[in-house]
Amino acid sequence: MAEAQPAYMEELIRLILSIPASIGGALIGACITLIGACIALGGVLLTNRNGTKRLRIQLAHDSAEKSKERIAGLRKDIYLKMVEELTNANAHLANLPQKDATKEDLAEALRPFFATSAKLQLVAEPKTALLVNDLTASYGEMVFKSLEKLIPLHRIRNDIALSDDLYNQARNEATRVLAEIVKFNEAARIDDQVFNALQRSFTHFNTLADKHAEDRKIAWENFNRLNAEYGRQMLIEIRQIGDKQIPVQVEIRRDLGLVSDLEVFKAQMEMQWQKTSTQFDRLIQGLEGKI
Repeated sequence: MAEAQPAYMEELIRLILSIPASIGGALIGACITLIGACIALGGVLLTNRNGTKRLRIQLAHDSAEKSKERIAGLRKDIYLKMVEELTNANAHLANLPQKDATKEDLAEALRPFFATSAKLQLVAEPKTALLVNDLTASYGEMVFKSLEKLIPLHRIRNDIALSDDLYNQARNEATRVLAEIVKFNEAARIDDQVFNALQRSFTHFNTLADKHAEDRKIAWENFNRLNAEYGRQMLIEIRQIGDKQIPVQVEIRRDLGLVSDLEVFKAQMEMQWQKTSTQFDRLIQGLEGKI
């Protein structure tokens, strides 16, 4: 037996049946139109959402590309400056024995190198930064070793300068007294005491000049010996550092996007450094023969 419908359902059915057919069709058409409008609106919203998503992706991509360009520009300037400062640092360390520590700051010329190294480590890739940090530390160690070797060299340079001044003073006095002797003779003077005094004075200053000249000669010999030893040590240090420069330059090229034939570049650098190392060995052997 069919279950009785609730009273409100019967009332709803009678209400619907009482609606004229024309009005019912209009209501159904309106509902269909409303549904179509909702679907269209959903499509527009979906399209806008997809467009917004693509725009965000494009903006993020453009921002990333601009960031890469800025970093690449910074790297290019700093990397090129680093190569320049490496050359300057090597030249400065090699010329330290010729510098006067009393007249100039021997570390001043190395400050640009260490400053550029610090900048490079800020913009470089992590692997490059670590390699540069290790290379910079090696240069720092070499500087301290160099300063230790330079102390006796600078003392000898001071001795040379002092002996040279004393020699020039004594030689000038000897020349002055000799001029007095010439004047004495040309004046046909016969005062033996004056002549003997002039002769003793000339002998004294001439002897002093010879002594200071000999002291200067010995000081120069010691300087040349220690300078050759310093040069030998510097060559050994530079050769060891050279082995660390190869991976640094390889990674610098990688950071700059110069990755084509990277292995060929590395092989060429190693071959060139091997030739340079051979020349270093010959030069070291020559220096050892002079020490």
